Amino acid sequence: MEIIKNRYGIERSIEWINSNKIRVMGESQFIRTSPGKDGGVGMFDFEGGPAYTVGGKIFFDKLNWKIKKIEKKDTKYKDLYECILDVTPIYPS
Repeated sequence: MEIIKNRYGIERSIEWINSNKIRVMGESQFIRTSPGKDGGVGMFDFEGGPAYTVGGKIFFDKLNWKIKKIEKKDTKYKDLYECILDVTPIYPS
């Protein structure tokens, strides 16, 4: 698990769920999402960041990963948000 901070200093945790899925979770007053081409989530943006987009990249576990799919998860807690990123590695050339 890694902890990153948004531009306001609020922490987001990033952790593996399995070999190709990453969970990003943190406190946020709000989030923004937009639909993707396939009708699913195309963009997920925490208040103050980070923002993730399908086709974009995330640096995690010492490697760059390409985001293939984003899934918004509902939590039972106020102001706690979570998304699941389906990723594939981008190997250095």
